[in-house]
Amino acid sequence: MEMLRETFFVQGLIVSVIAAVLVKLIVWRNYHKLLASSEEMDRPKRYWIGTLKKKIENYYSLNAKVNNISCIVDKYLEANKIMGINSFFLEQIPEICGILCIGLGCLGAVKGILMNSDINFWGGQLIVGVMFGIVVFLFDRLTNMEHTKRKIKINLLYYLENILPNRMEKNLKKQNYEKNEKIKKSQEIKQEKEDARQLKEHWGEIASAKELQLTDEDIQTLKDFMKDL
Repeated sequence: MEMLRETFFVQGLIVSVIAAVLVKLIVWRNYHKLLASSEEMDRPKRYWIGTLKKKIENYYSLNAKVNNISCIVDKYLEANKIMGINSFFLEQIPEICGILCIGLGCLGAVKGILMNSDINFWGGQLIVGVMFGIVVFLFDRLTNMEHTKRKIKINLLYYLENILPNRMEKNLKKQNYEKNEKIKKSQEIKQEKEDARQLKEHWGEIASAKELQLTDEDIQTLKDFMKDL
């Protein structure tokens, strides 16, 4: 009970444990959102994943050679931020809290020794601090996010290296086909106009050579014929 009167010791342990659990939950939630976004690459919900996708799309559209997409993905993944703080730093906080718990236990023991306190008192503080530190370390290890990060990277690489280039190639072929169709149609229209012009000149030459006077009916027939062309 005397240990509970050590305010800095008890409050320090409580704050350290709560901070470790809270930060771990925030990191866990962030990485699972990233995982869900990496599985929906057509409409990514995370800004940096959309930026990464657009960057690789630009490389493919310019026919630029991408030597190592894995390095690019690692760069963006390492730059991931949670509430404006780099996720790598937040991942270290539970470990720091564990070290802080052990440090508080050591400080309590040192204080007890300097004050000539009973060994059971300062020894208990040391043991409690170390136990809390070990619990925090075990909690951090059991909730390690490396597997989730690996799954995120796999999803990103699979899409960027396999699905995206095939889609870009398919879209390019479609665009080329539509372009060729427009050119072909334009040439056909141009040729039809040329044929109509030549036919008109031909009829004019015949009428002029034979000095024929075309009736309104003949003119209308000619117009209908040209219109059908």
